This record gives sequence, C-alpha cells and structure tokens, in this order.
Amino acid sequence: MNDFINQLNLNFEENFSILNFVINIVICGLLLFCLRIIYIKYGGSISNRSQLSKVLMLVGVTTFIIISIVKSSLALSLGLVGALSIVRFRTAIKEPEELGYFFIAISIGLGLGANQLLPTIIGFIFLTLIIVLFSKKKLNNSFTQNLLINLNCKETERSKITDQISAVVTGNSKQVDVKRIKYSKEEISFNFLINVSSLDTIKKINDQLININNSIDITFVSNDI
Repeated sequence: MNDFINQLNLNFEENFSILNFVINIVICGLLLFCLRIIYIKYGGSISNRSQLSKVLMLVGVTTFIIISIVKSSLALSLGLVGALSIVRFRTAIKEPEELGYFFIAISIGLGLGANQLLPTIIGFIFLTLIIVLFSKKKLNNSFTQNLLINLNCKETERSKITDQISAVVTGNSKQVDVKRIKYSKEEISFNFLINVSSLDTIKKINDQLININNSIDITFVSNDI
C-alpha cells in the first residue's frame, strides 16, 4: 500500500536535473528546427509550408515539456489522459503529409522528454534520409504559383466559364488548391494555388484561358514558401 501511495506522490524533484532538462530541450529545439527546414524544402504541400513549419516546432517543444513533467508521476500521467480527452482539433489537416510531419514533431518531443536521446536522434536521421530520397525526384522542375484570374461575363455564363477555367487549371497542374472564388454582378474572380512542372506549363495555361475569353485578366505570382 505504501508503495502505491509513493507512486502517486507529485513531488519528483529528486529525479529532476536542470542541466539534463536544458540540454534535452536545446537538442529538441535543434531537431525541430531541422525538421522545419526539411518540411519547407522537401514537403509536397502547396499551402504555406513556412507557416505550418512554425507550428511543428511549437507542437514538438510543448510535447517535450509535457512528457518531462508527467514522466516521473503516475498521478500526473493519469491526469494528462483525462485532460487530453477534452481536446479537439478545430482545423482539419488538408493533406496526409502534414499529419506525418506532426507525428515526427511529437515523436521528437516524446523521445527527448523521456530522456531517450540516442534513439530519438537515430530515428530522426533515418526519417530525414527517407524524406530526402523520396522527395528528390519530385522536386525536379516543380514550383508553386498563385494564379489570379479575373474576367467579365454574363450571369447566365458563370457556371459554364467556371467549369472551363477549372478544367484548364486542374488539367495542367500537378496540384491545385482553390483559395478564393468571387462572383460579383458582372465579374468573376479566381485565386488558385497551383504546382506546375515548368514555365512551358504556365504558358500553356495562359493560352488555354485566353481561348475561353479574350478579355480575361491572368496573373501568375510566385508563392514564397
């Protein structure tokens, strides 16, 4: 009975080392920073990877702090399970790749929070090699652009023109993310985030869109990600 009570004791200062904590959190931050760079460079998502990569670092460090606090106390561990049961994600993850990077960030925080330095570093290096090898071919001749389209049309032609523009954009792009579609009285505006293979593809998209409507206004803007 006394052993069980001791397990529930919240006072775990004897097992806590400030130096060890500082070293692990610094290494955690460095690994997460490397993960951020890898995601920005090798990630396949056409959304703003720079913004999401900052969230990865926050998730990893937060996980590290939580595990560092609860690892020496059974009571805190059980309390954490109850606390996490009320947490819900309000923003849907658009692509499976994003979920994978979140799990990597959480794994880094878990490993270093549990003071498993060597397995965490080895696992991170192994995952990095996999990401680089699988992404090397995909990165060749591939870049992302913001495609802005604006044109005047009659209300009765909106549906037809929307379908035509959508067919041109999706048919010539590796990935497409619809950012905005705006209908006004006699005008339609589109904002697509597209991933294309070459400059020739951009010219092809431009020519095909002009064939739909000669008065169409087309702008390609580099997406800094």
